[in-house]
Amino acid sequence: MSNLSVLERLEESFAAFQRDEVSRHDFLRFLNISIEALEGVPYGVREELRKHEKDIETEGYFEEEGFESKLPQAKAALARWLTSLKKLYAQENF
Repeated sequence: MSNLSVLERLEESFAAFQRDEVSRHDFLRFLNISIEALEGVPYGVREELRKHEKDIETEGYFEEEGFESKLPQAKAALARWLTSLKKLYAQENF
């Protein structure tokens, strides 16, 4: 599977998560699998995805416990980053 395909599937899973069709746990598991499926990408790309994974997980726990949460911001940051990454890999024909 190409990196572009991996990112497209990740985007679909993320959209389902945002619509509450997929639990945070299931989305994060898919995100982790997607990180491992990427081939030939710089280490920094994997680390950035792991940072987004951690942010969504942590902020989700804060929200569940009734604390102030920045989950909407974490989701927006991941969405922007996935879009830019997908454009990059679409241009490079990965």
